[in-house]
Amino acid sequence: MTSVTLTNENESSLKCMEVWGGNGSRKNHFVRPGLDVWIHSQAVSSSAAGGSDLYLLSSCSSGRITRMMVADVCSQGSHFAELAEEIRELMKRNINTIRQTRVVREISRRLVESSRHGCIATALIGTYFAPTRKLVLCNTGNPPPLLYRAAHQEWSVLKQVPQNTTAIHKSFMVSDFEEYQYFETQLDFGDMLLSIGNALTECRSKDGRIIGMHGLEERVRHLDPRRPGELVAALTEELKQEHRDNLSIDDATVLLWQVTKTSVPWRDNLLAPLRYFQGANDNTNIE
Repeated sequence: MTSVTLTNENESSLKCMEVWGGNGSRKNHFVRPGLDVWIHSQAVSSSAAGGSDLYLLSSCSSGRITRMMVADVCSQGSHFAELAEEIRELMKRNINTIRQTRVVREISRRLVESSRHGCIATALIGTYFAPTRKLVLCNTGNPPPLLYRAAHQEWSVLKQVPQNTTAIHKSFMVSDFEEYQYFETQLDFGDMLLSIGNALTECRSKDGRIIGMHGLEERVRHLDPRRPGELVAALTEELKQEHRDNLSIDDATVLLWQVTKTSVPWRDNLLAPLRYFQGANDNTNIE
């Protein structure tokens, strides 16, 4: 994997049966069936020796299933690259599954194995199914996402869904060192979900106090939801201006999802069965 620095947002293509992602500084916008996704990641040089943020985005054979994974990995050089490659392969192997239980279980097992060798990671895995506009998230160690309901024009912290503890522990084993959070929600057109890492909640206010989840939510509420393409950049810039140390120590990756009325192109519908059976071909783009 190589790290690159991008100063402008790129509208990027994501093909069906493709896994996109990597690490390093990026500003990308993806248009998927029923969903717009913005990924903003800022890498800091000081984190290179100890680890990095890893972000991956996949699309199924028809484009109906969009899955993302973001992890904050504390590991050294070759170990990080090896872990990232294995997680990418797991994402690819499960690219056509609507339910994310298996991919969550497999990724978490690999993270637990890495923890025995000194690699510590927090991870967020999410799956969006466009026909039903259903979003499922499994989170360990990251702050809970913020949800914007277009009908009410307001942001709130996405509430965790009560689950059977034993069942969750079987499916997401990273709980060996972090607490689980499971989210499931039905989205509507115009709704947005903002997924943020610890680097943002650990930012400081002008008086030097850590803002936490409550402080971050307050700052997001003041942003213009009518311009989602500029929302993440406005948030990170405001935090940087507030305190000189903000977003300067650790990698910071932010994902913004917005539900749209974009449908699956007829060509992707037609080719979906063929892509499914040719899934063994390596159609993956990782940078």
